[in-house]
Amino acid sequence: MIIATAGHVDHGKTSLVHALTGVDTDRLAEEKVRGLSIDLGFAYWPLEGGPTIGFVDVPGHERFLRNMLAGVAGLDAALLVVAADDGLMPQTHQHLAVLSIMGVESGLVALTKCDLVTDVRIDSVTRAIKKCLAATTLAESKVVPVSTVSGHGIEELRAEIAALCVNFRPRSSKGNFRMTIDRAFQMRGAGLV
Repeated sequence: MIIATAGHVDHGKTSLVHALTGVDTDRLAEEKVRGLSIDLGFAYWPLEGGPTIGFVDVPGHERFLRNMLAGVAGLDAALLVVAADDGLMPQTHQHLAVLSIMGVESGLVALTKCDLVTDVRIDSVTRAIKKCLAATTLAESKVVPVSTVSGHGIEELRAEIAALCVNFRPRSSKGNFRMTIDRAFQMRGAGLV
């Protein structure tokens, strides 16, 4: 099962994947210096007695929306990440629109940075998320409050991710071959690549 993260820049997608898998998906030196994801990152979490779950950690900055699109091309489920202190932001809505257009119906919402806010704020943001999700393909997704700093909610999120695997049906390998184009660019002397 392939799960892609989605959400606004600096809402904790990479930290969350690290807390779940132990893998730092920011591998580029520039990502380390900037403290933000620029390209896709990958991590794997083998479930005990179950399948291996692959995570695609996508960048949340608006300048890297193309990279996000490449990362969600072959996903089975989404992990929408919303920071409790910021709430819903522009790229949250953009990423959610992309997931809806793609018809992604399986997913979860991780409400991150819950250690920075009150319970009242957590409830308020959770209500806003559910209202926002109501008109999307992820309307039935559970919202799980977490903190990668304290570890609060990480085990509950792991259990919810494992529960997604119960109803997971692999795609059929029958039919015509389809290859998703994840990038297109111009090269001097070569043209479109």
